[in-house]
Amino acid sequence: MSIEDSITQWQFLSDQAKAGQLYLEESVAVGCRTAIEAQIGVYQECLQGIGQMARVSGLGEFACGQELARLLGLKAVDSTGDGDLATSLRDHIQVLKLMADTIQVSLDRVQEQDSSNSQDYDQVG
Repeated sequence: MSIEDSITQWQFLSDQAKAGQLYLEESVAVGCRTAIEAQIGVYQECLQGIGQMARVSGLGEFACGQELARLLGLKAVDSTGDGDLATSLRDHIQVLKLMADTIQVSLDRVQEQDSSNSQDYDQVG
């Protein structure tokens, strides 16, 4: 599945959750949110050090070695966003944030229901 397909799919699921058509059990949602936050942290940490990956050295002084170093550096960071690691990591972070938003809707709904139930209980007693 392409990253664009993942973004489209999670945007759809987020919309369904906001419309009340998608629910997650609270413990599942909490576990997913924790895992997503951890993965976003890993990707952001990778992004912080990616500039060093773009500076490839040690391939010699010949033109072919310098060109190979340049091409390898572009696999880390390419300003055109053409298949480089930095763009891929940012795209995956975007998908993870959509996932987190979808999960947060379920958690918010559970909290609203708990609050409503508590108010109803207080009115009975």
